[in-house]
Amino acid sequence: MKDIPFDPYDFFGYLATGLLVLFGLQQVVGVPEIAGKDLKTLDLIVVALAAYVVGQMTATPAKAFLEDLLARRLLRAPSINLMQDRRSPVRGLLFPGYCTPLPNGVRAKILAKATQEGLGQTTGEELFLHIRFRDYVRTDDKLMGRLNGFLNKYGFSRNLSFACLAAGAAILIAKPYDLGDPTVRYGVLGIAAGIMLFYRFLKFYRQYSYELFNAYAGKP
Repeated sequence: MKDIPFDPYDFFGYLATGLLVLFGLQQVVGVPEIAGKDLKTLDLIVVALAAYVVGQMTATPAKAFLEDLLARRLLRAPSINLMQDRRSPVRGLLFPGYCTPLPNGVRAKILAKATQEGLGQTTGEELFLHIRFRDYVRTDDKLMGRLNGFLNKYGFSRNLSFACLAAGAAILIAKPYDLGDPTVRYGVLGIAAGIMLFYRFLKFYRQYSYELFNAYAGKP
């Protein structure tokens, strides 16, 4: 696996997202014609390359909308939620796992250690960056392996969630709302899948900071 110039999880994540976008385009505008067609070997290679490129392109609006706007601005970044005193009532009701703070003892250890290292009493992104780029964190191969796993998983869920939501919304806008139409049912399923994948994205997005903060608190 070390000889492969890309992460397989990352590659197939972009591929799945791109294929979904291409399928949505076929349902809305009729092209590219890939679903239900007898594609030859060369056609499959071209579709796979196109899907990977489209998946890479989709990652930009997916990050801007789902991560930067919804997760970080509206729901607040995991580094903030984990270090708060209590869970927000409204956000905590809709997104209980994402908005749950760390136990008081763990938060106290983190703040005390950060203060000893010259950071001062701060929380949020500044604290996250302080912890993330400690030398003893970056050189911990096991910890970095776990963090990279969460990074791949939340990126995959985020991009696929955005693709499902975008494809589903485009289909429902372009087609009459008639559940007897199979295409409309695809649109409804796309919206539902996008919402569920958004919750998966939040789970792994939070878990990245959760793992990092707990590892930092446990460092001697």
